[in-house]
Amino acid sequence: MLRFLPLLMIAAVLVALVNYVPLKREIVYRLGISGDNTLSCCDAEHLSKTGDFDESASVAIYDNEEVSYPKTSLAQTLKTTTISQTHVLGTTNAAGQEKWIDVSLDEQKLRAYEGDTVVMEFPISSGKWAATPKGNFNIWYKTRAQVMSGGSKALGTYYYLPNVPHNMFFYQGYAIHGAYWHNNFGQPMSHGCVNSPLAEVAELFDWSGPVLPPGTNALRASVDNPGTRVVVH
Repeated sequence: MLRFLPLLMIAAVLVALVNYVPLKREIVYRLGISGDNTLSCCDAEHLSKTGDFDESASVAIYDNEEVSYPKTSLAQTLKTTTISQTHVLGTTNAAGQEKWIDVSLDEQKLRAYEGDTVVMEFPISSGKWAATPKGNFNIWYKTRAQVMSGGSKALGTYYYLPNVPHNMFFYQGYAIHGAYWHNNFGQPMSHGCVNSPLAEVAELFDWSGPVLPPGTNALRASVDNPGTRVVVH
């Protein structure tokens, strides 16, 4: 019996490690057996009901824990957001060059271009628990404020985030949007969306198409008001 003791001890350690939530979380998400079906922030079919700032929301939760929720500053930012005068609005600039967005998952960076010239650049946090889709897309819908929820309480990835600001949906329920619940930009953090710093994403929101008229909180792209091209790679 004693000769099996080392093997039993190793087995016990392995069982303990597998049941250690942070390690278990990493393993089951990587293997695709987490049971968490959250693949993006939002249900694309219900986005038409969003866009307005929710004054009643008072708590934000990220990774099962209550986080700082700057409700007052978010409300003020969204109410006072003005259309940027630095750049021509729409999907082309004054010279007729295309305005487009490049998201590098390897670099964890977003760059906004006018033709071949970078006009904005900032770090982002793409998908960690679910992959950010790669490809060529166009922003099809925008909301100024958006509730986002999902994840797994059992695995410590549950989140309920009210009034997420400046959302640019480029593929189904996947969006480039502001993130107030972390400052770890440059590292994957999300369930598939592209988390961005608040100030930078506010400028990108105004710069990109479709252009939201003053007083409009949500808008779908159209032939007359197209969405900016987004390349994710």
